[in-house]
Amino acid sequence: MRRVVSYLLGPEGLWIAISLVVSLVAASNEPSTPAGNDFLETLWVAIPLAGIPLTFLTAYLPGGGGWRWLLRTVVISSVGVLVASFIAASGVDYHDSRNSGLLGAPAYSLSIGLLLLVPLTLVAAVLVWKKNRARTR
Repeated sequence: MRRVVSYLLGPEGLWIAISLVVSLVAASNEPSTPAGNDFLETLWVAIPLAGIPLTFLTAYLPGGGGWRWLLRTVVISSVGVLVASFIAASGVDYHDSRNSGLLGAPAYSLSIGLLLLVPLTLVAAVLVWKKNRARTR
């Protein structure tokens, strides 16, 4: 039971919550409107720019801040960005042939997310290493 709570309060729970919020926003764009489509397109950028830094803040929760947490954070951030941006793309409907390009949105969001994920992972790895090194002394 403790492990389930750890996942729900950790990076996994955060990305589940982000995906649920994006799902509600995507569902509210039914029938699709130009303003709703524009907002969902904005989410393609906002999801990685907000979600990935928030994921790294889970280090301050119980059970966070170790090597296992860092691995979970990197993997779930990558998967979470893909899933949440796919959900946002599924809510967009242009009513014409532009819909065929909507599956590029997750790749677009992930490429933006990697620009944050790589440096934040390096900083977090240094901090985890220093924390573990101080603990062994």
